[in-house]
Amino acid sequence: METLTPLNEQQQSNETSHAVIIHISALSSYIGVPFGSILGPLITWLIWRDQSDFTDVNGKEALNFNLSLFLYQFIALIIGVILFITPILSMGVTDNPNPLAMLLSIPGLWIFIGGFSLLTIFRVVMIIVAAVKAGNGEIFHYPLSIKFIK
Repeated sequence: METLTPLNEQQQSNETSHAVIIHISALSSYIGVPFGSILGPLITWLIWRDQSDFTDVNGKEALNFNLSLFLYQFIALIIGVILFITPILSMGVTDNPNPLAMLLSIPGLWIFIGGFSLLTIFRVVMIIVAAVKAGNGEIFHYPLSIKFIK
C-alpha cells in the first residue's frame, strides 16, 4: 500500500468521491460513449489529479487498467480475425468448399467471442472492486495492468 499524506475528514470524503467517479467513469463505454472506458477515466483524472495524491494514484491505476484491457481486446480481435478469416479465404481462393477449413475457423471465432466476453466481464468486476476500495480510502492495484502512466 502506498503512503499518502493524511487528509482531514472533508478532504478525504472529496478525494474518495473523486476516486470512485474516476473508476466508475470507465463504465461509460457501456452506455454508448465511444472509447468511454479510456476517455472517462482520462478526463476525470485530468480534472482532479492535482487535488491530491490519492486521486492522482487512483486515476493512473484506472487509466492504465483500461488502456491495458483495450490492448488485450485489440489483440484478441486480431488473432480471432486471422484464425477465423484465413481458412475461409483459403476456400475462396481454391474455389473448393472444404469442411476442414470451416472447422479450423471455429477456434478463431471462439477466441474473438470468448476473449471479448471474458475481458468485458473481468473489466466490469475489477472496476466495481476498485470503486469500492477507493470509496473505503484504499488504492486498488488492478491485476494484468500495464503501467503506461507512472
